[in-house]
Amino acid sequence: MSEWCRMSEGASDMDIDRAFLKELHSLKDRVSDSMLVGMVNHGSETLKNNPEYPKNFVSELRKFSVKLMSIGYSLVHTKDYTDIFIDLDEMILCPWASAGLSVSHLELGLSTLMACYVTAVQNTGLYSTVPVFEKYLRCVSSCLLVLANR
Repeated sequence: MSEWCRMSEGASDMDIDRAFLKELHSLKDRVSDSMLVGMVNHGSETLKNNPEYPKNFVSELRKFSVKLMSIGYSLVHTKDYTDIFIDLDEMILCPWASAGLSVSHLELGLSTLMACYVTAVQNTGLYSTVPVFEKYLRCVSSCLLVLANR
């Protein structure tokens, strides 16, 4: 999460990069839940028939993507920043595990989500949102994988 932070001038502590959080929050107006679900549906077609993945993988990935972005959209205060770990555990990891999906499925889900997003925005004119989405997803992915392997 250090990449979401920057050193303030004259301060010894890291501050949340407010500009990044504002950009992340602004994605809410540009990328709707239905658009996220559509991205996952389109990008994960090949996974639906793959016997290596549980049948519920794509449906869980759809839910996962909406919840993950909901967490990101709400990060506007320092309190939200510290609560992200609780949110990731309760809103993402617990339902994922309850659905019978593993950490390797989580890794696949995260990489699939990024690929789906990049592919979909190329067709929608939202390509400028990719760096913000990528930065958020990269950081959250690291957190999720650490939490999942604890």
